[in-house]
Amino acid sequence: MKNPTDLYIGLMSGTSIDGVDVALVDLSDNSCHLLASYIHPIATELKLNISDLSSAPASQRDNINRIELMAQVDVQMGQVFADAVNKLLSSSNLATKQIAAIGSHGQTIRHRPSNPAPFTLQIGDANIIAEKTGITTVADFRRADIAAGGQGAPLAPAFHNAILRIQTENRIILNLGGIANITHLPKKINLDVIGFDTGPANTLLDAWFTKSNPTSSNDYDTDSNFAQKGKINSKLLKSMLSDPYFEHPFPKSTGREYFCLNWLEQHLVKLDQAVAAEDVQRTLVELTTQTIADEVTKLNISDAHIYACGGGMHNRFLLESLSEKVNKKVLTTNDLGIDGDYLEAMTFAWLAKQRIEGKPGNLRSVTGSTKEKRLGAIYLP
Repeated sequence: MKNPTDLYIGLMSGTSIDGVDVALVDLSDNSCHLLASYIHPIATELKLNISDLSSAPASQRDNINRIELMAQVDVQMGQVFADAVNKLLSSSNLATKQIAAIGSHGQTIRHRPSNPAPFTLQIGDANIIAEKTGITTVADFRRADIAAGGQGAPLAPAFHNAILRIQTENRIILNLGGIANITHLPKKINLDVIGFDTGPANTLLDAWFTKSNPTSSNDYDTDSNFAQKGKINSKLLKSMLSDPYFEHPFPKSTGREYFCLNWLEQHLVKLDQAVAAEDVQRTLVELTTQTIADEVTKLNISDAHIYACGGGMHNRFLLESLSEKVNKKVLTTNDLGIDGDYLEAMTFAWLAKQRIEGKPGNLRSVTGSTKEKRLGAIYLP
């Protein structure tokens, strides 16, 4: 049996809303070892409600009471997170007393760090998680950074810096979730870590595929098979690339409430002719890879190795397209011995440990915060 102070559980439900990633992590001796992992399903109706809450403009269901729906989903996601933890504990034959704490990212439904009154909102009631699991839970990680003038995101670069930075190689960690973000880990120890969201990744690809293929058993384009049937529409690509976000300097972060179907459809309306669904899908792949490649080029680190993680790392066509643009093979964090499917969940296990120990969890060079902050609120069972 491990010392109870060594084991943490991280929970991550991202912008793709494809399930809850659960990671059991051993964080003893300043190391990080993934001991067990699990993807907990989210019911279809709950996914639709989350999508309604996290997309702009307002839901097409005009009779919906969005405040009441948000409160309801907050409770439901709290229960989902708790069930996910209990399922992992049961399958791993672990008792609650062996776990030091749970770190729950929550489900983001709005992220507006550049508003006149900046805010970010993640739901999934941590009171319920703590109560139903009997484990101390840390949640609400982003708002302390925003309160100190930061973006509140991305937070993973601090974890990348702790476990993946070495002095013999410049590294770029590329997370391909709903939104794409990169972390530059310089090999020179005196240089700051840089990290920011480059723009959309799977969120637009999945949304357009689902809309265009309503009878598909999948809600994503497996290995870009649908996209590969299409051609890049240069006018659509040019229109999307003209969005000011792509030229905005870091620190910067975004979400699916910005890069949503409505955003895409606004660009489609501008065109003087209809675009085949598969051509739109192919052009969205190009948008994702081009915006990532542009940001990597701006960093001017020709010798950096790029390691992808997140669901998009399984999309071979997307990685090949990106490799061509950056003129080097894009690897995955699995090549470093870190499971890229659970790297984000592991991040929040680590952030929970930082909070329990009273240590900062943000990097000022990444979020733009005015100070280092202890991130997250602690909920006791």
